[in-house]
Amino acid sequence: MTPTEELQPVHRREDGELVGYLTTERRDGTDVCVARSLFGAPLQEFPDDEQAAAFLRRRGLPLLAEQWWYRPADGSPERPATLVEARLDEVTVRFGYDPQSVTLSGAELARLTPTRPG
Repeated sequence: MTPTEELQPVHRREDGELVGYLTTERRDGTDVCVARSLFGAPLQEFPDDEQAAAFLRRRGLPLLAEQWWYRPADGSPERPATLVEARLDEVTVRFGYDPQSVTLSGAELARLTPTRPG
């Protein structure tokens, strides 16, 4: 996960609600801006901060309500995950129809994506 001090918070202009974070990263010799979720997961890359911030203001919070996918470390098939609570560097999810919640942090967060892997 990206160090917290490198995250630039993005807020909605209307009400100041935090909608995600931005980071600048180097890709193939070029800087790109990465739009990140409230818990720091990368969502999409953009050529500049303005486009990434606009994306987060439009889609940052709604994406949290969509289906996410978790790829287990043991190599078993990915599982659908519903986000229950999100905060920086930690997210609580439910897998499929299981009512039990699980909190993911650290390296486990990298296994959670908004689109189905593969």
